[in-house]
Amino acid sequence: YHGIQFVKQLQTCDDVLKQQAQIASYFKRFDDAEKLYAELDRSDLAIEMRMHLGDWFKVEKLVQVGAGDDNTLTLAWNNIGHYFADRKKWSKAVAYFAKAKNVEKLADCFYALEDFLGLDKLVNMVPEGHVLLRDVAKKFVGVGLCESAVKAYLRAGDVKAAIDSCVILNQWDKAVELAERHNFQQIEALLGKYAGHLLEEQQVIGAIDLFRKANKHTEVASLLTKLAKSVATS
Repeated sequence: YHGIQFVKQLQTCDDVLKQQAQIASYFKRFDDAEKLYAELDRSDLAIEMRMHLGDWFKVEKLVQVGAGDDNTLTLAWNNIGHYFADRKKWSKAVAYFAKAKNVEKLADCFYALEDFLGLDKLVNMVPEGHVLLRDVAKKFVGVGLCESAVKAYLRAGDVKAAIDSCVILNQWDKAVELAERHNFQQIEALLGKYAGHLLEEQQVIGAIDLFRKANKHTEVASLLTKLAKSVATS
């Protein structure tokens, strides 16, 4: 049935070379078909054939010698990137996703390679507010990279998440500095939590200073009293 339909299609074509190219393609002699399309000066049909076959390496070569356009080339690079990523050849995938400017897949590849420097540089390439930035920030938190996580969250426009990541990673000084710089409304609660953390670490002077900043005067007085008694008995 398919052969009959193919013959009917050939009968509608009045160009002998084009018929021969289609016949060569039908019998899987794709290189011969490509040469015939080249003789016809129909590189677009050669590209169409290669795209139908999923032969993106050939598509790339055809576009680079003057056929197709930038969109076709970007499509080829993306598909070649996926080809290597599916085979976990991350470095090769990075090269093609970078050409295609596919930041989402680049982030996945850098993470798979544990190339956190590359992932950090990628944050600067992603437009502010892009949904990818939150995902990248979570990746940084997962591996304990506070500075990079903060940068990603801030570019995403999420100050609270940036502060929370500092707290999760026990970077209290950074959390407080961020809260003060961005006029975070819940800074008093944050300072109180930090002070509690300092008390657990027996850093009483630091806790007193933070309670003072948080306007928790009762707690300041209580700690000063305890500190005075401790000094008096030592």
